Amino acid sequence: MRSKLSILTICCRVTFSFVVVDDAAQMNKKPWSCPEEMPDELRAQYTQDGQIDVTLWYKCQTGPQYDKEHKYEKAQIEEYMGRIKNRLVNFYGNTDTMLYNALDQYPIKDKEVVIMGSQRPIYESVCLVFGGSSCTTIDFQPIIVNYPKFFTMTIAQYDENPKQFDAAISISSFEHDGLGRYGDPLRPDGDVQMMSKMKCIVKDGGILYLSVPIAKDKIVWNMHRVYGRVRLPKLIEHWTLLEVYADYQMTARWTGCDANKEGDYQPILVLKNEEPKPGHNVEVLNKYLDKDPSRYEGVSCFGGNA
Repeated sequence: MRSKLSILTICCRVTFSFVVVDDAAQMNKKPWSCPEEMPDELRAQYTQDGQIDVTLWYKCQTGPQYDKEHKYEKAQIEEYMGRIKNRLVNFYGNTDTMLYNALDQYPIKDKEVVIMGSQRPIYESVCLVFGGSSCTTIDFQPIIVNYPKFFTMTIAQYDENPKQFDAAISISSFEHDGLGRYGDPLRPDGDVQMMSKMKCIVKDGGILYLSVPIAKDKIVWNMHRVYGRVRLPKLIEHWTLLEVYADYQMTARWTGCDANKEGDYQPILVLKNEEPKPGHNVEVLNKYLDKDPSRYEGVSCFGGNA
């Protein structure tokens, strides 16, 4: 007899039938297997029929130097925890401050939390400091760790034995999905499909703390996507946007300044796993829309012309 959780997971995947499960065995394996240019036959899908600009910044993270397990040490975790307790920022700078503020208002204390993707145990440490009852990382590569309340699994292991979590943290992760940088299959909607998979990973009514680059819509091939008024509403269309934790830059970014090739500005979107009311998410985001959007046309987010 199947467990209630297994039945729930199957129903979720049937509902989101376009959810793709990447073959983790292929990730990072073959050296220099990343396409250097966007295939012409996929360009319309990637750019939403020409609505999104494309520029080049190529990087290929495949091969033996990437296809290996990570090991997180106790001293490393506790160093990050000490910094977080003092509200200091780490690799992603001010995104961390925005996340701390979001967690103050939407707490994870005594909740089971999943962290999507990890190269260093920063957000696992955030989870521990803010009182998560368990902090589980899901990543393509194995992560070895021995620390209380800290668990890990690969994507393949999760797909074999799925469970649901009260909350999820995804920092600078989904903008890479489907671009081939890590040896993953080319999927124009890889980011959207991953957000759909998250609806199976997070419990109904649970919270996703999400950061992705915000500015004028752009695909920086094959590094990342940048999300603006075209792509971001599509990315979060099946989630209710509760709040945006941002700073003074958000108005210029959301209105459409050009970040060139950078994915540097990543505010925190607090999303609830429920279908939003029509127009709700854009209404929340448009609190940051300048009254005269033309002021930002062709303008660099870093000053001067793009």
